[in-house]
Amino acid sequence: MDLGVRAQECDVSSLFAPGQALCMPPYQRSYSWGENEAQELLGDLLEAAESGSNHFIGAIVLVRPEDGGPQEIVDGQQRLTTLTILLSVLRDLETDEAAANAIDAFIGDPDRPMLGEGSRWRLTLNHIDGPFFLETIQQRGATQRVASEPGESDSQRRMSGNAASFLKKLRNVSEETRRALVDVICQRCALVRVTVMDRDSGYRVFRVLNTRGKEPNAHDIIKTELFEKADFSVDEADHYARKWLEHEARLGGGPFDDLLQQIRFLYDKSSKGSMVAGFRRAVISKVDARDFLDNILPRYVEAYEEITTGDVDIGEHSAFVRDKLNQLRALEHKNWRAPAMKFLVDRREDTNAVVPFFTNLERLGYVIQLIIHDRDQRNKRYRKVVDLAGSRKKIDSRSGPFAISRDEAKRSRDRLLGRFATFNQRRSMALRLNAALQGGSTLPPEADATVEHILPRNLDEDSFWLKTWPDPQKRRELCDALGNFVLLPRAVNQEADRLDYRAKKAIYFQESADVFALTDDLQDIEAWTPDVVRQRTEQLAKILIDEWRL
Repeated sequence: MDLGVRAQECDVSSLFAPGQALCMPPYQRSYSWGENEAQELLGDLLEAAESGSNHFIGAIVLVRPEDGGPQEIVDGQQRLTTLTILLSVLRDLETDEAAANAIDAFIGDPDRPMLGEGSRWRLTLNHIDGPFFLETIQQRGATQRVASEPGESDSQRRMSGNAASFLKKLRNVSEETRRALVDVICQRCALVRVTVMDRDSGYRVFRVLNTRGKEPNAHDIIKTELFEKADFSVDEADHYARKWLEHEARLGGGPFDDLLQQIRFLYDKSSKGSMVAGFRRAVISKVDARDFLDNILPRYVEAYEEITTGDVDIGEHSAFVRDKLNQLRALEHKNWRAPAMKFLVDRREDTNAVVPFFTNLERLGYVIQLIIHDRDQRNKRYRKVVDLAGSRKKIDSRSGPFAISRDEAKRSRDRLLGRFATFNQRRSMALRLNAALQGGSTLPPEADATVEHILPRNLDEDSFWLKTWPDPQKRRELCDALGNFVLLPRAVNQEADRLDYRAKKAIYFQESADVFALTDDLQDIEAWTPDVVRQRTEQLAKILIDEWRL
């Protein structure tokens, strides 16, 4: 009985033989091996080189095309890509020209340039990563420059990172060991070559094998289930897989997973179950898969990129919304992202609603950070905002989801006068104050602006500060209060460190230093005492209380 599947034991040199060409089909996920997986493979191969034994790398599943073109890799992309990176590094480290030429012949056919760059290489990746892989890894001498080519996507950064780690490791071994390693890779790496006869079979095998080996990303599994629901032909699967890869490359693998988590939040009234199970239940079961891939997902990809970079074009209100997004991005929690995306997708043309929506979202985000610590309670609050973001209801309704009760306002005021014990809260509050102060501005979270405790958090036994702050209770109470914070560039912060107040102040206002609004008022303060910190805390808290209408 002919099942349309052929299996044969062989070695890597058979796959990388002259005239052989392998490529990645568009429905495959991008390169996902990190340094741990790559170094584990290298360790196994070095062990085989030292012991003189063979090494089995498992099954490689290929689709044999009807037109005689490159064979498509259904299963084995991570291993074959990593082996190609390793061979490229070994080639570029080889000092003997003939030996380097021999390794290069496993990577590509140097005698077939007339066929074009894309066809002379043993391995061709997808249209997103293929050009980077060729220029940074496969071309002769490229891996020697890999430190200056980090790549733009997660997969590209993994390729260049693994090449750099191989280079660092193998520079420190002998030429004899490196040549033995080449022999193991090409002649003593055993595998089972499984060939299926058509692309329909290949796609089915891919779906079966997609949960084997390295754990797939959530978006890999969701993609497969959406494609199954859409009942794509192979050509359609190619088209949509290319679009999916472009989304992943645009955002990055981890952020793409987070985007899908935010979409799940928009559809799902319950947060129970895993991300994939919840997405399957709340989204895939309710949407038309083709419409989701054609219309819904691309709009959310764009909105997600806007809210995570703070770079949004929304007409006359663009500058205002950028400020509010950057203030939100500084928060320690990320639950605000779902309603922000929902508004940008559904109501960005509603110019009358833009300013009140983002004003109230930023205000609510900080109140939640101040007084609501339970994740379920935070989610419950933001779900109500999601419903508002997709409707035409009045944004400023006193009974709406943005309303702050008297009790919540009082607890927020009290909290502003207290301690901020976590790094993320301290920084978000300092950045927000800098935006609220006269002459200040909104700084993106990536800005070179670090929180400096004027009274240091940790003091030496002979510290000058113990003379003006002898009471440990007062130090503990006021060190993490708003009034003890300033913003400094990182280098200035490191220079000031635990110096006394006068020495710190001289460094803060040295001629070459950038002075932020949150730091500027210290020019008129001669001594740093508990009374000064309490008074400054009250003044700064009052500014935010007024700004947030508390």
